[in-house]
Amino acid sequence: MDYEEYFDRVYGCWLGKCICGSIGAPLEGCKQLFHYQFDPAFWRISLPNDDLELQILWLNVIEEIGLDFDADDLAAAFLAHVPYNPGEYAYFKRNYRRGIHPPTSGIYNNHYYHEGMGCCIRAEIWACLAAGDPELAARICRADGQIDHSAESIYSESFIAAMEAAAFVERDLDQLIAAGLAEIPAESKLAGLVRRVSAWCEEEEDWRKIREMVLRHYGHPDCTNMFQNIGITLTALKKSGGDLEKATLIALNSGYDTDCTCGIAGAVLGIISGAEKLQRHYGIQDTGFVTGFELNRPSNRIEQLARDVARLVDEAGRFWNRSLKVTGLPPEVAEFRLPKRKRAFRFQVEYDALPVIAAGGSASCRILIENLTDAEFRGTARLVSDSLTLEYDPEVVIPAGCVAVVVVAVRHGNPAAVADTNLVRMELGGEKYEFGFAAAVPYRVYGPCFGNFDEIGQVDLFGVHYDYFLPQGEFINRATAIRNYHLNSHAGLELALPDEAEIISGKGVRVPDGRIAAPDDLIPVDSAFGCSGPAVFYLVSEFETPIDMEILISVGHSGPMVFWLDGRELVRTRLETWRTPENLNLDGLKLPAGRHRAVFKVVRQGEKVTLSINYKNSFRPGEQGNAHCTNFTFLV
Repeated sequence: MDYEEYFDRVYGCWLGKCICGSIGAPLEGCKQLFHYQFDPAFWRISLPNDDLELQILWLNVIEEIGLDFDADDLAAAFLAHVPYNPGEYAYFKRNYRRGIHPPTSGIYNNHYYHEGMGCCIRAEIWACLAAGDPELAARICRADGQIDHSAESIYSESFIAAMEAAAFVERDLDQLIAAGLAEIPAESKLAGLVRRVSAWCEEEEDWRKIREMVLRHYGHPDCTNMFQNIGITLTALKKSGGDLEKATLIALNSGYDTDCTCGIAGAVLGIISGAEKLQRHYGIQDTGFVTGFELNRPSNRIEQLARDVARLVDEAGRFWNRSLKVTGLPPEVAEFRLPKRKRAFRFQVEYDALPVIAAGGSASCRILIENLTDAEFRGTARLVSDSLTLEYDPEVVIPAGCVAVVVVAVRHGNPAAVADTNLVRMELGGEKYEFGFAAAVPYRVYGPCFGNFDEIGQVDLFGVHYDYFLPQGEFINRATAIRNYHLNSHAGLELALPDEAEIISGKGVRVPDGRIAAPDDLIPVDSAFGCSGPAVFYLVSEFETPIDMEILISVGHSGPMVFWLDGRELVRTRLETWRTPENLNLDGLKLPAGRHRAVFKVVRQGEKVTLSINYKNSFRPGEQGNAHCTNFTFLV
C-alpha cells in the first residue's frame, strides 16, 4: 500500500473516532430509544472522550519506550496520568496501587464492570499499527485489554482491532466481521453475539427491532456492558449500508454507551472511506480533539494525531514483521526511529488463588522472570515486605531467552489486624519489581434473627387469620392447615436483636455469633451461617485511618438494609434491587484519624442477599484522583 493511501485511511479512522464519538457523548448512559434526526452541526461537536484520550496516552508510551511495551507499561502510564475513575478504571487503579499486576488487575474485585466497553474502545491505535494484519492487531491489543478487563471484553478489543486492521485492505463489511471473528474463540459468548446479530440484520429491516432482540438476549443493567453495545455497533454498521451519517444516527438513537458505539462505527467506516472521502462527501472538517487531562501532544488537530500515528508504520513493520508493506514513505517517516528499551528482565506475578491475604493468614504466588538478554543469568533474588513473612529459594538461574519461576510462600504476621495494601519488593540483578496482596476484610457477624407470620395481620389463610389455627384453651390440632401453606419465616427492618444499640455503638460485650472474611468488596453474607431462608444479620467492620480524611462510601445491595458509621445512621432503605457497586453513594463524610466502626443490618428476604462496600476519596472535579482508599487497616 502506498503511504498516501495508508495515511488517508489512518486520518479517516481518527476523524470518525473523534467526531462520531463526540456526537454520542451527550447521551452516554441513557438507555432509552431516541428519535434524533441528523443535524449538520453534529459534525462540529468536539468533546473530551476517554475512548480517544487513552489511545493518545498509549501513543505517548510507545514514543517514550518503543514498541517493546507490555501491560505493566500501559498500566503504569494509566495510573500516573489518568485522573478519572469510572467503573473498571477505578478497580484497576486500586488493584495496581496495591501491587496487583495485569492480568489479575483486570479481574480481581471487578465483578460488575469487567465486561465493559472500556476495553474495545481502545482498539484503533493497534489497528493502525497492524494495518492489513488482523491477527497481529488482535494479538498486540491484549496487553492493553488485560489491565482492566477480563476474557470476553479482551476478545471484544481483539475483534474490533482485527476488523479495523482488515478495513485497510478490505471494504466488504461481512468480510471485516469474518476477520474479527477469526481472532476470537468460536465458542465465546461474544462470537455467538456477533453471529446472531449478523443474522438478525439479514432477516430484519428495522434496526429498532434488532436492537430489541439484542437487549432481549444480551441486555445488562450496566449501560457500558460490552455485549449489548457491540450488538448495537454491529447493527449500526450493518443497517447503515456503509453510510456514516446513518450509522451514527442508529448508534446514537439506540442509547446505552453511545460515545463508544458511535465512535467505533465512525472509526470502521472512516478507515473504509478514508479522510478525503469523509470530508468531500459529508462535509466533515477537522474539529480538533479535546482531552480531559494533559497529554502533551504537539497539536490538538486530528490530522496531526493521524500523522503521529502513521509515522510509526515503518518501525511497526520492522518490529512485528507486519504482512502489509507500506511504500512511498516520506523522509520524516522513513527516517523516524523509536527508542529501543534495554532491560534485563520481564517480571510477572501469578497468584495461586485470589491476590488476598487475611490477618494472620497465608497465601502463595509465583514470580515469573524472563531473561531478555543474550547470556545466562545467575544471581540472588531478594524479597522484602513490611507486613509479610516470605519463604522462597533466592538462587536464580535463567538461560538466555528463558523464564525462571520463583515460588513464594507468604504469611501475614498479625492475627489482630491487616492493612488494605501489603506490598512485596523484589530486587534481582539491579532491577526492581513490586507486587502485593489485598486484605481479606474481617467482619463480625451477629444474628440471625427472624420473625413468624403470627405478627403479620394481613396473612389470610382460608379467610381467617393465622391465630385462628393455634390452640385456644383446648389443645386441639388445627395447625396442619398452617403447615399446608409452608409459610417462610418473616424478615424485615423492624426486626432487631435485643442488643442492637450495643452492636451499633460497640459498647456491649456480646461475643460475635460468627466471623467472615471478605476477599474483596463483596461481603459473603450468606456464608456467615448455614441457615437458609429469610433472616436479618448484623455485620460489623472496624478499621483505622492514619490521617484525617474526607471520603465517599459506595454501597451495593440487593435487599433492605441499614448502614451506620461510628454510631451515625447514614442509610436506611427498604428497597430490593439489583446490586451494583454504586447503588448508594455517601459523599462528604469526614473521618478523623483513628478507629472507626461500620455496621450493616441486612435483610435477606429471598434465596440470597448481595452486599458490597468500598471506601473512596471524595471526588473533586479537576483533581488527579484515585477512587478507592488503600490506606485503611482492618481490625479483627
